[in-house]
Amino acid sequence: MSFTAKTCATALVGIGMFSTAMTANATPVPGNHGNYVANYMINTWPVLDDYTTCAPSNCFSLNYATVPASPAPKFWEYTNTVPLFAIWKLYEKTGRQKYYDYVKKFVDTYVDANGVINYGRTFPAGATPNDPTIQDTIQPATLLFGLYKKTGDSRYLKAMQYVRTIFPTIKTNPQGAWWHKPTYANEQWLDAIYMSTPFLARYAAQYETGATQTATFNTLTNQIKLAAQYTFNPTKNLYYHGWNGATDGIWVGLDYKAGKYPPLDGQVTSPILWARSQAWYITGIVDVLEYLPKNHPDRNQLVQIVKNIAKGLKTYQGTNGLWYQVLDVKDGPLPANGGYPGESVPAQANWQETSASALFVYSLAKAARLDIIDSSYLDVAKKGWAGVKTKVALSNSNNTVKVQGTVVGMSLGGVYNAYTNADFRTDLNNGPLPAPADQCVPSTYVKFTSPPVVCKYSYVRENVPQGLGAVMLAASEMEY
Repeated sequence: MSFTAKTCATALVGIGMFSTAMTANATPVPGNHGNYVANYMINTWPVLDDYTTCAPSNCFSLNYATVPASPAPKFWEYTNTVPLFAIWKLYEKTGRQKYYDYVKKFVDTYVDANGVINYGRTFPAGATPNDPTIQDTIQPATLLFGLYKKTGDSRYLKAMQYVRTIFPTIKTNPQGAWWHKPTYANEQWLDAIYMSTPFLARYAAQYETGATQTATFNTLTNQIKLAAQYTFNPTKNLYYHGWNGATDGIWVGLDYKAGKYPPLDGQVTSPILWARSQAWYITGIVDVLEYLPKNHPDRNQLVQIVKNIAKGLKTYQGTNGLWYQVLDVKDGPLPANGGYPGESVPAQANWQETSASALFVYSLAKAARLDIIDSSYLDVAKKGWAGVKTKVALSNSNNTVKVQGTVVGMSLGGVYNAYTNADFRTDLNNGPLPAPADQCVPSTYVKFTSPPVVCKYSYVRENVPQGLGAVMLAASEMEY
C-alpha cells in the first residue's frame, strides 16, 4: 500500500492514531511506528497508575501469571517510566505537546512542589512503599532532566539532588557491587546497570564539578566494570545475567519455594545469557557513554564492553533480524537438558523476544551514531528494526496497537528452562491453567529440582510495558 503526503499527515497529526487508509496489515511510513505506539499508550492508559478504575485485565501493568490477569501496581518505578522515557525521546524528535504533557502529568503525580518524591503505593490498600535504594526506583529520575530544562522549575532539580544522595546508601557486596535489591543480597544483575548508572552519569556531567564529579564517574564506571569482570563469556562476547558476591555462595531471594529457580549454591555466575538482561546492560552503558568524559580512564573499557556485545549480537542475530530469549542457543540445537544437573528434563523451545530485540536496535544505532562502534553495525540495527516492526501489529478496525512477544519481568535463573518454559497465551481473561493446580504449587518444590514442564513460569504477552518502551526507544533512533 502506498501513502500520499495527505495520508501521512493524517496519521501523524492530532490525537488519533491511524489514517483512515491504514489497514491491519499495512506498514507505516518511516517515523510512524514509535508514534503509533505512543499514541495508543496515551489513549489507552491516560493515567498509568490508576489501578482503582481500570478494568482488571486492562491496567497498564499486570500480573500476567494469573488468569485472569490482575493489576500489578508499580508507581514510581521503571515499569512505568521506561515507556515514558521513550515517549520523552519522541517528544524531543517531534515536539508533540501531548507527549510532553503525558510525561509531565506522571512525574507531577509523584514530585511535589518542594521536589519531594512520593514512593508510596496507593493500591492495593496498605501496600508497602517502594524502596528508594532499589535501582528500579531510580530509573524514573531520568525524566527529571528534560522537565527541568524545559520548565526551569526548581522542584525537578531538588528531586534530582535527592536521588543523587541515595547512591551512597545502596548496600554493596564484598567486591563493591551494588545489591540488585535488598531481597537479593550480594547479587549484581545486569538489569540494574540501565536502571541507575545513566542517571548518575548525566547528573555528574551537568551538575557536578571537580573532585566530586570525578568520584561520581568513578563510582558508576566501577559498577559496570564489576559486572563485566564476573559475567563475561569471552568465547561468545556476551555477558551472563548476573553474579553473586556472597561469601557463603547462597543466592538469597531466589527461593524455590517462591517458584524461582536459582543457580546452584556456590556458583558465582549465573549460567544463562538472557537477552533482556544483555539489552539492559548495553543500553545502560551506551547511555552512560553519552555523558562520560572522553578522557575518563575507564571510557575505553566501557567502549570495549559495547564492542564485545555488538560482536556477539551480530553473531547470534536471527535470520529475520530478531534475537532469541536465550541468545546463544538461537533456534537450536537445544541443550541436552533444560533443568538442573542430574535431571532428565527436556529443554523447552527457544523463542524470539521483542523487548530485547528493540533495545538492541536502539543501543546499536545510538552507539554507531556516537562513534562508539563501527558504523557497519548500523546494518545490524536496521535488520533488527525490520524484525521488530513485524511484532508491532496495527488494526484500523478498532484503533489498536499490539506489541507482541515480550516476556514479562523475570528473576535471575540458574537453568535454561527458567527462561524458556513459557506460556504464550494472549487471552488472559479465561482458559485453563497450564497444568492442574496441585502440580504447580511452588511451596512443594524441592530445592534444585525442576518443576514439571507443564507448569509454565515465563509469560510472553502483548503490550507488556517493557516491550512498549523498547519499541519506542528503537523508533527514536531508527525513524528520525
